[in-house]
Amino acid sequence: LLQANEEKRNLALREVGNHLHESVPVSNDEDENKVERMYSNCEKQAKYSHVDLIVMIDGMNGDKGAVVSGGRGYFLTGPAVFLEQALIQHALHMLYAKNYTPLYTPFFMRKEVMQEVAQLSQFDEELYKVVGKGSERAEEGSSDEKYLIATSEQPIAAYHRDEWLSESALPIKYAGLSTCFRQEVGSHGRDTRGIFRVHQFEKVEQFVLTSPHDNKSWEMMGEMIGNAEDFCQSLGIPYRIVNIVSGALNHAAAKKLDLEAWFPGSGAFRELVSCSNCLDYQARRLLVRYGQTKKMNASVDYVHMLNATMCATTRVICAILENHQTETGVTVPEPLKKYMPEIYREEIPFVKPAPIELEAASANSKKVSKNNKKDRAA
Repeated sequence: LLQANEEKRNLALREVGNHLHESVPVSNDEDENKVERMYSNCEKQAKYSHVDLIVMIDGMNGDKGAVVSGGRGYFLTGPAVFLEQALIQHALHMLYAKNYTPLYTPFFMRKEVMQEVAQLSQFDEELYKVVGKGSERAEEGSSDEKYLIATSEQPIAAYHRDEWLSESALPIKYAGLSTCFRQEVGSHGRDTRGIFRVHQFEKVEQFVLTSPHDNKSWEMMGEMIGNAEDFCQSLGIPYRIVNIVSGALNHAAAKKLDLEAWFPGSGAFRELVSCSNCLDYQARRLLVRYGQTKKMNASVDYVHMLNATMCATTRVICAILENHQTETGVTVPEPLKKYMPEIYREEIPFVKPAPIELEAASANSKKVSKNNKKDRAA
């Protein structure tokens, strides 16, 4: 009975959120997110949105993707494949130059480990469950329950599970690369066209473990959002940095900054990056402790953990398409040129008409046909 009550108490405690930093705006209304700074021209307008542009460069096939994998399914095609790989290379090289260790992570996590890095709502709204026949060590006939990762933050957070990390070893900085899988249950009906919000995408993620003392994690948060800003600036993407209100934070985050890119064809800011300082919230669950070993009669310290997007490829592709569109195609940002085939090194040409114009022409044709029928009837 005592053990059952202890487990019940621990489950309840997992749904208690982190301490918030004093700079976090206290509100449940996301309209009250605080804009911290802006970069470049966030008012310019452009002709086409990414929904049209990805089709115009023949960069995706959504119809066949939906047939094969269902709603929000897609095939990246031709130049978009090279553009995605170029973005991954550019992001990894930028982080490697700043002493981030690249990690290519597992896509599956055991249920008991995922429970230590994800909150309950994510299991319902975000995570895909995968059930297999069981591992080689399992009893015959048993099932092996795992979850697909929504971000490489999840497996990397568990990388040092149940370890003691010495002061001299910190900070430990990782550049995680993985495919990410998200159900997007809460976004029904939003961004159903194009590749901005999809169930599967590639992402380069920053993940850092720091000392819990001397504001080290807050200094690191500044470095990590700075890396994301450098990345977007190198690609010529205008953006703003937004301090997210308390009511929109997940349990783990003590503070979250989003980088929202300006999409001139859509006339809107869209999130490309989230950067969170989780303090010791995740480390306590995972037992990632600070110091060599526990000293006599001393309380245990836990490392601080931070995460930040560097590049969610499909979203960055959308931002590049809208911000670098010309009359004839899409200009390739300078840092990506060396990774592109020669035919696409300067510009990715338009090879198909804009869907929005085809739809308008079709609607106009139907209207004319309808009017002609009325005239004949008269």
